[in-house]
Amino acid sequence: MAVTVTWDSEKNRKNIEKHKLPLSLGGAVLDDFLRIERYDCEHSMLGEDRWQTIGMAGKILFAVYMERGDTPHIISVRLADAEERRIYNGDDNIYKDGWRRVNA
Repeated sequence: MAVTVTWDSEKNRKNIEKHKLPLSLGGAVLDDFLRIERYDCEHSMLGEDRWQTIGMAGKILFAVYMERGDTPHIISVRLADAEERRIYNGDDNIYKDGWRRVNA
């Protein structure tokens, strides 16, 4: 069962239009025991810490979320690119830039 998440309905419409994926898939990404994530210092703001995560939800997906109280709020979901898939699959040569296994 996927983690309970929230999202903005207009942002969901735009994400489906752009990436062909609903933001609801972010819950499945966050539910992946093998997911990896890192702090998104480039897009975080005071009072809004954003996280990037890569996980399996049928396919390997890249999601961005923030915490709203105890509930993850999904900002974006898209297919992982080739480098992100290699990172997720454990390519030690590129496992860098702050990525870490959440459940390691």
